[in-house]
This record gives sequence, C-alpha cells and structure tokens, in this order.
Amino acid sequence: MSFDNNLEGVNITRNMWYAFWNPEKETFTSLKAVNGTIGGENKFNVWSVSVAVHAIVDAARVAPEFAGPLIDQAIKAMNKYRSPQYGGYCAFENYDGNNDIYYDDDAQVASALICAYEVTGNQEYLKLGTDLVHFLMGGYNNDKNSKAGGGMKWHVSKDYCNTCTTSECAVAAMRLAKFVSGNEQRELYEYAKKCINWVFDKMIDPEDKLVWDGVGKDSDNPDTMKYTYNIGTTLTAVCMLYQYDHDSIWVDRSKVLAEGATDRGRWLFCRDYGDWKKRFWRDPSYFVQLLIEGLADYIETFGNIGPEQTVSCCKNEIIRHLSYFRKYNFDPKDGLYYMTFENHRLDKERYQRYRDEFGESKGFDPWGEDRASGDGHPGDRPMAKCLIGCASAARIFLQGARVAQKMDPVDG
Repeated sequence: MSFDNNLEGVNITRNMWYAFWNPEKETFTSLKAVNGTIGGENKFNVWSVSVAVHAIVDAARVAPEFAGPLIDQAIKAMNKYRSPQYGGYCAFENYDGNNDIYYDDDAQVASALICAYEVTGNQEYLKLGTDLVHFLMGGYNNDKNSKAGGGMKWHVSKDYCNTCTTSECAVAAMRLAKFVSGNEQRELYEYAKKCINWVFDKMIDPEDKLVWDGVGKDSDNPDTMKYTYNIGTTLTAVCMLYQYDHDSIWVDRSKVLAEGATDRGRWLFCRDYGDWKKRFWRDPSYFVQLLIEGLADYIETFGNIGPEQTVSCCKNEIIRHLSYFRKYNFDPKDGLYYMTFENHRLDKERYQRYRDEFGESKGFDPWGEDRASGDGHPGDRPMAKCLIGCASAARIFLQGARVAQKMDPVDG
C-alpha cells in the first residue's frame, strides 16, 4: 500500500497545531507539563518553537492553503523569545536581563525565519533572519590561544564549542547567502566555510569518520559522543557550500558523511542485533529529522555525481526509517508521534511488539521525554506528546518526501 509522506507531514502539522496552539496566549502551550515546557502556563522553549515554525514552513511548501496562514502567527509567537538587548533569542520568553541564549537554538530560529521568507516573500522575516545570522557570527571562537582552534560557542556565557552549533550556524549563513550579493554574500560564505573546515579539522573521528559532539574552548580532549544531528547538519552545510563554489573537496566530504550516516556497522545505529535488518538509528526524532534533511540534501546535490551505491543507500535508509517510525511511534488516537527510535523505551504495548519482532535482548526501559514531566521513575508517568516531538515528526516525513514522496513501507 502506497504511503504519501507529504500528506503525512501535513497531517501531523495540522494535528500539532490543534494540540498545542493556544489562541488566547498566542503561543504554543501544553495542557500538562511535558518535555520542553516550563512554568505554570506550560509554554515551550524556543528550541521546540523553532522546530514547530520550521515544520509549518515545510508544510506550506506543499499545502500553502492550510499552512501558509499559520506562519505569521507562529513567527510572532517565536519573536516573544527575542532579546532586543542581546539580539539573540532566549531559551524561554524574553524578559529584561535574560541572557540564557543558546547559539544552536538561535541557528534553528534563523533557518526557520529565512525559510519562511523563501516561502512567503515577507521582508520582515528576512530582516529578522539577517539580524540573527549576524548575531550568530559574533559567537565564533576567534581566540588564537584557544586549544579548540575555533568553532561556535554553544551558549553566550559558556565556552563549550560544539559541532551542532557550528554546523547549524553554517547552514543558517548559507541560507541567507542565497538572498544577498556582493561582499555580504562572500562574507557569509567564508564564515560558513570556516565553520565546516573546523568540524572536519577537529571533530571527525579518524577511525570511523563520524562526527564528535564538541570540545571545550581551552581543551584538546573532545566529547566523543556521536549524534545523528551532528552529521546531518554538517552534511546540509557541505551541500550548500558545494552549490555555491563547486569545489571538489565538498564532493569527497559529503561522501564521507553520507556513508558514515548509513553504515549499519557504525556508531549511529543500534548494533546490539546481529541481524543488520534490525539495526536503526538510536537517537530521538528531534535529532533524526536533521539527519534525514541532510541525506535528502545529499541526494539532491550529489545524486548525479556521487557514487551510485552511496546515493541508493541514503534513499534506502530514509525509507526504512520512515517506515519504522510510522510503525512504532504513531499514535492513532491523535495522529501524533512519540520521539524515541528505541522502541523498547516507549510503552508496554510497543515493548511487547518489540519483543515479538526483535527478540528479548533488551528489557522494558521507559524514556522520560516521551512521558509527562514529573518526579519518580518514568514508567510511573503517563505517555505524553510534546511540541518538538510532533514538529520533528512532521519534518521527518516532509523532508523524506523530497526523496520519496510516496513509498511502500518496508521492514528492515
């Protein structure tokens, strides 16, 4: 049975809007405390809102009559987080003196704003996105005495330099570069190239070619955790750089990233199963959505010049992960999705399905982020959706549809 990924993405976006948009508060809220909410009103953090805005913009590309009118409302809600004092967007709604500003969050805000301009032509969004990218560029570690040797800071008051921030900022800069010219365009390109060169110089594991998470500004001992979004955002940036300068270095680097992201024998996959058909990415949907976007960018950019086997493998992994996500994470009660790709960590019903299909190698281990917030063991709290999880689900299908608008869901 053919499954329409664009339609699913739009339906999730619609259900997300009805579930979380609060017309009285003119922002996104939850009826109960869930992942990403804070305070008595259960408003969401800016990271969640930025992904929701981006999902709405993605939906507007294929369903403008429905999603188009939602863009301005959602962006006005997101702008409540903007700090006029600092020029960035705060983790939670702004107030005087609030400097809790994360460059990685703001890079996703910037991408959402610039993509919103691309879809609507609204100059206000472009102005906001331009100002924010310029703010982001000021967060680069230019300290010549720094052991890290560069990279974007994670937070305005913290010295940790991480891959996701650095690559996401490069992506935001290259999104903006499409709409400017001359010296400004060149400056954005040079900044983005500096960011990605740092990732390849400092954050690539020489053994498996996957991407490490980050490193302290004054440290030469990187955090060697490897997440799907680090490789996904870096791959998107590499594609954008190639589209600008057509330098062959990006052809080689994109191949390294694409193959690392789709090799079931490497870190990103759960390798606890001898049967490779049972190996899937381990991360939650809010990371995976950025990897699927990166793989779609790779196929669109390098599909005609990259190795046929690599391109085919990227498409195959997108389809099998969309199939897996639909099978295990979809809730027919509300048309929304849970987040974790580790299906033994959802509810007992899904765990029983896991045991039937994957064997008994993993015990039931409930994950707190897919449950209502609270104290105590996660298994004692009810299952609950959140804004970033539903927005990420929408983006997973909408980005996947760029490669396979319709698919026959597969197992393994």
